[in-house]
Amino acid sequence: MKKLICILFFIMAFMVPVHAQSIVPEDYYQQQYDDSGAAQLPEELPEETREMLDGMGVPSPDWQSILNLTPEIILSQISDAAMNQSAAPLRALMSVLAVILLCALMNGMKLTFGDRPLGGVIGMVGTLCICTVVIQPIVTCIENVAFVIKGAAGFLLASLPVLTGIMIAGGQPVSAGSYNLLMVGAGNVITVIASTVLVPLLNIFLAFSVVSAVSPAMNLNGLCDVFSKVVKWILTFCMTLFSGLLTMQTVVSSAADGAGAKTIRFVVSAFVPVVGGALGDAIGSVQSCVKLLKSGVGAFGLLATGAIFLPAILECLIWLFTLTICSAVGDIFELKEMSSLLRSAMKVIQILLSIILCCLVILMISTVLMMAIGGGTV
Repeated sequence: MKKLICILFFIMAFMVPVHAQSIVPEDYYQQQYDDSGAAQLPEELPEETREMLDGMGVPSPDWQSILNLTPEIILSQISDAAMNQSAAPLRALMSVLAVILLCALMNGMKLTFGDRPLGGVIGMVGTLCICTVVIQPIVTCIENVAFVIKGAAGFLLASLPVLTGIMIAGGQPVSAGSYNLLMVGAGNVITVIASTVLVPLLNIFLAFSVVSAVSPAMNLNGLCDVFSKVVKWILTFCMTLFSGLLTMQTVVSSAADGAGAKTIRFVVSAFVPVVGGALGDAIGSVQSCVKLLKSGVGAFGLLATGAIFLPAILECLIWLFTLTICSAVGDIFELKEMSSLLRSAMKVIQILLSIILCCLVILMISTVLMMAIGGGTV
């Protein structure tokens, strides 16, 4: 009996400090949230994006605010952004339709200049008028898209230290290293493409399209079609290569981190006397808190990325809708020069939209894979 009492007293003596130093998940989550720098991520976003996220009720990467999102809130923000981006395309739509109807009226009157009909002259003048209405807003749209892409790349590079630190704290050093290396390269490449390739090449392509429409003697439609196809093939190849490489490294690094995490828990549980199991459970609780923080920051990154690209995507879609209507009306009245110009402008917007969606998909896929890393390692 004395021996049994001594053993019970010995066990209780070791249980007291374990209970005193037990980890409260909420406190540890808040500590990691403050130390990781996640609270400063909204400051790296553009002002327009911060206002949109505030309107959604997600001003920070806190997982509780993200859970309050509803489809009604998201659809309301999308409709507000669409209304803001539709002003310039609607003005262009009214102006272009007015020019088309005026030219159609002049053609219907069968006016002549001497012995020659004025149809060709009217078509040329109308095409030049449409150039003054449509081209400048499209050039502004190209510049805005380049600014948006650079802003998204800047937010990615600013969030990388936070995400990498969270992954390391969660016992995923191998995954953190590979993810950081790939995303630093992707962020810098996207920035270079937006600043040195996107604006100059698309402006040149737009100029070729205008020249081809205004001067039928210089048929550049074939060159424009080749340029459009080459850009789309290059984007598809780059996106496929990046996604495949990121997925492959994610699978390998996740397996390595999972083996390391399970080894640590086994060693602690097996070789630490008396309280080894409790310490192993504490390690699991800590990793669960870090995973919750990573999920919240990752979800905020997805939402912020979508909010950054949303105005540019809506603007391009509205421009496509506007130019499609105008070109269809031009075909109705058989104004070939104007319809050709409008379709050439549509190709520019389509290439611009392809570039936006490519950058958006790359950032989305990388964030989703980062959130999925280590899903079953705890």
